[in-house]
Amino acid sequence: MTPFEIYDKVLAFATTPTTIICNLHSACSPQKGKKYLCIQAGSETPVIDFDEIKVQADAARGLGSMSRKSVDALAVTPSSNFLCFIELKSWELLIKHHGTEENIRAQANKYSSDLPIKLSDSIQICKEITHDSNVFSGCNMLYILVSDISVADDGIMAFNSDLTALAGTSSNLKELCNKLTQGIMNNITSVETRYWECRNFDRELFSL
Repeated sequence: MTPFEIYDKVLAFATTPTTIICNLHSACSPQKGKKYLCIQAGSETPVIDFDEIKVQADAARGLGSMSRKSVDALAVTPSSNFLCFIELKSWELLIKHHGTEENIRAQANKYSSDLPIKLSDSIQICKEITHDSNVFSGCNMLYILVSDISVADDGIMAFNSDLTALAGTSSNLKELCNKLTQGIMNNITSVETRYWECRNFDRELFSL
């Protein structure tokens, strides 16, 4: 199937309409007791709440709610060239409340373990919904991790540099977050990956 056909099948399975990433992001969503980081919703791209899809799919199979994991959202690029599995993470909250290098590295280790499982489980759920084990044959997929901190180019390009202990300033901690996150995404080789800042989500998506 094409990316759009898969997206359309999953949307037909959903019990709620599409939303935007701003409403799914724990650091930002008024639905989660927060305020939009951009004063108002910064994204206009419709996405499917895939956590909800997982709950429905698990219930349909008689599985417990904790039996599988899922990405946060599913989208298709405006060009219809890519089906996008989207995971939303907040480094900003961690830095604000528990901002130490040790805590950041511990969180990155958790992401490193969880993110591949979320992707593989989400892919399996799409196969179940479409009743087609080969549904992704010929379909271009992206796994996108979206963060609320600035994804600085120099931080990403410096990934191969030595990750020595950094001073506990906010900017240096954010640089560490970016380096560790890019490393995690680089290690996922089953699909193409991207690491984007949430404020640039629409622009990056439209470029594909």
